[in-house]
Amino acid sequence: MKVLIIGAGRMGIRHAQGIVNNESISVICITDISDDALENADKQINNSKVTYCLNDKIEETNFDICIIASTANNRIGQLSFIKNFKPKHILVEKPLGQSLDEVNTLNQFVIENNLNCAVNLNMRLYDCFNELKHNLNTKSQLIGKKTITINTGTLGIGANGIHYLDLLYFILEANTASIVSANINEQLVPSARGKSFGDFGGWAVINFYKNSIEVGTVLISISNVSTAFGSWEILAPNGRVWFNEVEQKCVYSLRKEYSELPINRYYGDYLPIIEEKFEGPFLGDLTNKWITNIATTGESNLPTISDSLPVHELMFNWLSFSKTHKEKFPIT
Repeated sequence: MKVLIIGAGRMGIRHAQGIVNNESISVICITDISDDALENADKQINNSKVTYCLNDKIEETNFDICIIASTANNRIGQLSFIKNFKPKHILVEKPLGQSLDEVNTLNQFVIENNLNCAVNLNMRLYDCFNELKHNLNTKSQLIGKKTITINTGTLGIGANGIHYLDLLYFILEANTASIVSANINEQLVPSARGKSFGDFGGWAVINFYKNSIEVGTVLISISNVSTAFGSWEILAPNGRVWFNEVEQKCVYSLRKEYSELPINRYYGDYLPIIEEKFEGPFLGDLTNKWITNIATTGESNLPTISDSLPVHELMFNWLSFSKTHKEKFPIT
């Protein structure tokens, strides 16, 4: 397979590093509008399988897979460019746009042009999160409505908050969500991609539903003034799960499975705490997992653009509580 990566920045480099040793890939071409970005990528990747060129100098005419790793402010232009290479699969970085209107317009463009696009909401591919989801839905103590608290630092609602919101949909097996209350902080979180971009901090209380049945209430805070990396805590009817990605630790506190004590006997009949390793992968390895799945099954294991509309709508509904920005947000 031949792979084209649009964007030689940090994300483009990660994608390439993750897939460069994939035996199903014969060619990787990285393009950018900047010679400096291409030179930096070459130094970091340092592999003969990878070629580099400016966007208007691509020699190959067809690619099996195209990955868009550039900024979110011109997704339709990016797709218009790469559709000429007739890719069978396209991977687009999130967010898909800087407003909900842009995302909906992009989805319509993809449908009209019959493009097979996946969105890189890759936390769904983490082994640790798939195990967590399995436990939440199979362990008797954890089955039932969840209350989830997330308290963390300047990750950015656009950069990482959308990953968290999508992960909540995933582990709760929810298909709709509604915001009970929310706030967006006025001071922007600066972006490493330049002064044209910025991100947001804030808090929200969100209810998640599966087929109109409430399955979880989430209290999420993403600070705009703290560099700390926070944790998740999930309260279920007869158990608690706490985890932190950076500390690579997950703690289960569960009641005895067949306890007959009433609900008001808090912490009664609880078993000794279980602590497990909670390892997150190198992000490039998730791209490799996506491509490997395509090579072996012909199918993508990431959400389509249409599939991602609910989580984009939820994110933009949260951002709409901003007092400084309306409709369009400088996220990337």
